[in-house]
Amino acid sequence: MGNVTISLEDKDERKLRHFARAMFKGKRGSMAKVVSSGLEKLELDFKRDLAKQRIIAGMEKGISMGKILIKHRSELY
Repeated sequence: MGNVTISLEDKDERKLRHFARAMFKGKRGSMAKVVSSGLEKLELDFKRDLAKQRIIAGMEKGISMGKILIKHRSELY
């Protein structure tokens, strides 16, 4: 397990401590758990956004369906 030292604004530190108390009853390591769960959510959102971008790019590119030799709409009926 590594150690990371960060500087937070006072309001952000208060929020972190509040969530640590509310979620984990202020137990030892609760702030690290809050940060860890936030990172997991951030990672999930990032992966979801990447998947959306790939899907949209695939939709814009389209799928090759081969040659369709229809000259007029009436040939479909």
